[in-house]
Amino acid sequence: MQIISYLDIAHLRADSYAGGLLSVNELGIPVEFIHSEQIRPTDLQASLYGSTLGRYLLLDVIGKGLAEASQQKGAPLVVASPDLLPLAQRVRRPVCCLQRTENRPLSDSGATDWLNETELQVQLNETRSPLLFRIHSRENFQAERTVPGFSECARSFDVLEPLSRIRRILDSLQRLQAAQGA
Repeated sequence: MQIISYLDIAHLRADSYAGGLLSVNELGIPVEFIHSEQIRPTDLQASLYGSTLGRYLLLDVIGKGLAEASQQKGAPLVVASPDLLPLAQRVRRPVCCLQRTENRPLSDSGATDWLNETELQVQLNETRSPLLFRIHSRENFQAERTVPGFSECARSFDVLEPLSRIRRILDSLQRLQAAQGA
């Protein structure tokens, strides 16, 4: 069974954050969903961490925390933003950020084209444009081992779509918490 995990972190009102991690199987069916509580730094933390506070919360507290709490530890992790790619230095799994392109299709499904050290195009569907995979490092991502799983999953579902599920869930959780606090 092929599993892909997806991570998104939302910046909520009042300088608070919440994150969600969704893992799906090769059919796009959820096998796990976990989320953080809303995290709001204290004034002391804001003073102590200064301009590094946001990065610390996103990568070390929420991102790493969810990745380590997941039962799908070996699954590739698709992050919603390139700002989360340094998470690859903190977890033991391939980490990437995906983006649609308008480029001409590559030769065959599964074909790759390295654009530079941290970007490669991958043809997941023979008739569509390739996806751009942004990564932190080749060593972490291990394209030759990771790309075939994405190709397998792309036969059944749009591999970018689960990120929108997480965002909808985080928005719903925020509305629920706001209603309970009112």
